[in-house]
Amino acid sequence: MTQVKVIPITPTESLVNTPKLFVLLTAAVRDQVAEGVRLMSIYPPQLGRSKYRRTGTLRRSWSFGVTTGGGRIEGLVRSASNIAPYNREVQGEEQLLFFGRRGWANIKELDKQINRDFPKRMQDMINRAV
Repeated sequence: MTQVKVIPITPTESLVNTPKLFVLLTAAVRDQVAEGVRLMSIYPPQLGRSKYRRTGTLRRSWSFGVTTGGGRIEGLVRSASNIAPYNREVQGEEQLLFFGRRGWANIKELDKQINRDFPKRMQDMINRAV
């Protein structure tokens, strides 16, 4: 009878520096939600000779946050409706056609931007950690 002994070859070091990876991924999430706020804060050019004076209130209503804990990283882009109660009509999911035609970004465009940019942003950070 022949005996076979298997000796696993294991690395002496971890392939990934987990704390560094977590920091890098948190930075990627932060950068992505900050980019989302930049997108939503862009005011399209005012058309014609409008006498309406823009106050920047809608821009100031946008903010972002990143929370971590329990091995999770969450980023949130939000608009405070108490600051700009008209934000749903101007940039919300049910954006009024009037505002869409004038070039206001909406939540659907924000979602597209995140889905387009975020995977690459995360992969770049993973590559930096490995």
